[in-house]
Amino acid sequence: MLIYSPKYLVLIFAMLVLIVSELKGQLINNNDIGYVEDYQKLPRINFVKSNVVEYEQCKSLNQFVIPKIKQSKTNFYLQTNTGQIKFKKTLPDKKDFNGYEFLGYYPQLNMYAITENIMSDELSFGSLALIDSLTGNSYTIVSIGDGAVETPIISPRGNYLVYYYNWLYDGNSCFIGLLQMNRNKTHILEEHQSFESKNFTIEGIRWLDNDTFIVKTFQSKDIDGVHFKKINYYRASLN
Repeated sequence: MLIYSPKYLVLIFAMLVLIVSELKGQLINNNDIGYVEDYQKLPRINFVKSNVVEYEQCKSLNQFVIPKIKQSKTNFYLQTNTGQIKFKKTLPDKKDFNGYEFLGYYPQLNMYAITENIMSDELSFGSLALIDSLTGNSYTIVSIGDGAVETPIISPRGNYLVYYYNWLYDGNSCFIGLLQMNRNKTHILEEHQSFESKNFTIEGIRWLDNDTFIVKTFQSKDIDGVHFKKINYYRASLN
């Protein structure tokens, strides 16, 4: 069971205040997904050893683009079928790290990707959100650490999204989350499977086909003052 520190809880509360204040009245319905507690009720992702040849065979899909959007020095705007949504930018040059950053757009999913950032008492917290351009709904992927998870990689047919998080202060540790997408459901994104490891971190994930993805991992070791990095590959089949 995860136990969060008081400062961590303060950051989460501050983030919620930021989200509500920024998006209030903009006809957006925010859904939090990816809680570890929810994943623990579901099956784990099972891996078998793979290799660099199989990893390099994975198709590179043009699934993420960075379109031109309306923006000013302090805000950016995302257009949806239900209206335009305004987001306050982070402004590092003014030492204002509270706000949002635009990452890009998934044409196959009809979704924008953004990060939500906040800093309090010299601690920073972030999460990644997907904004549905058809409905205006938001799906925030809750991070299990301080920063946002890596940008999700979608399967060829667009019905799965896999993402990962490498622990910053705990080397050789990672988390992988797998979401399933179904537009016939009320909540179109749902937790499906997950995986945690204390033996390596993630360097990349690629889909081999719609039901199979391969993970490139690395393990760092220091032996007699010499740093070693070991690369391994693992394959997961969803069927």
